[in-house]
Amino acid sequence: MRVALLHNLRPVPVMRDAADDLFEEYDSPTTIAAIAGALRALGIDVEPLEADRNLPLRLKARGYDIAFNIAEGFGRRCREALTPALCELFYLPYTGSDPLTLAITLDKAIARRVVTPELRVAQAALLHSEADEGSLEKLRYPVLVKPNDEGSSKGIRQDAVVGSIAEAAWLSRRLREQYGCPVLVEEFLNGVEVTVGIIGNGPEAEILGVMEISPKAVEQPFVYSVEVKRDWRKMVDYHVPARLPNETLKALSHDALTAYRLLGCRDFARIDFRLDYGGQPYFLECNALPGLDPDNSDLVLLSRHRMSYESLVQTILFEACKRTGVEIE
Repeated sequence: MRVALLHNLRPVPVMRDAADDLFEEYDSPTTIAAIAGALRALGIDVEPLEADRNLPLRLKARGYDIAFNIAEGFGRRCREALTPALCELFYLPYTGSDPLTLAITLDKAIARRVVTPELRVAQAALLHSEADEGSLEKLRYPVLVKPNDEGSSKGIRQDAVVGSIAEAAWLSRRLREQYGCPVLVEEFLNGVEVTVGIIGNGPEAEILGVMEISPKAVEQPFVYSVEVKRDWRKMVDYHVPARLPNETLKALSHDALTAYRLLGCRDFARIDFRLDYGGQPYFLECNALPGLDPDNSDLVLLSRHRMSYESLVQTILFEACKRTGVEIE
């Protein structure tokens, strides 16, 4: 069996004058080697391929049975959809969600619209330009200000929570200038931050784990920012399962599986929630292409109580093969 491991490596150094988290979602050589090693343990022939402009020629010239896709792509809100769309063009089965789901979930405002018939979301305003700032008046403060179509907490810093319309407008302008995308301003929920991992497809999709992200220091408000993720050992504790009542854990599992279904996720994904003061879960976003860094990716951390890193990677492949009818030889 031949597997193409489709990925984008994180440039080193980051481009001059660019935000230092511009390529936060992209993978390191260590992650690529870890995924390839897990797959090769099955006796599979794995070839890592950079998902750049030369990828169509490589896919056309070589015969792969399936692609293991973790490529982030290039561009704005549709970038994660580019590589799976290319796989479909070449009739190559691949792991993970399809282009439509990846485009929807990277755009936080669209994802919110898709799940709102069945899930709670915080009141929010989407700002494309200064002309939209009047919508900030309808929100209750404090609010969290973040780029609308980014992942890995890009653009979410320790100053992301602000207490006034003027501060929200100023930060929104700064983020639009830095990241070139609309900005989502959400009423801030001061409860527990939780992320839920899911693996599988259809009615057989199951919860991998429900993980609470708890700050080590007593600080208000707590934001799961890019700084925190980079220095997580010093700044947060992870609890699996989350230290919450059984009723709340059941509600989170139900809501995560609901979001997974509504958004059309396949094989694996991670769903983020925040609780309000009353302990009610609110949907934040869905990561349909979650990181697989063996050391610090949330999906890896929350699944360790159930399976090894190798087993996680292999199970993702097994689920995709079962879904597409590809036989592992």
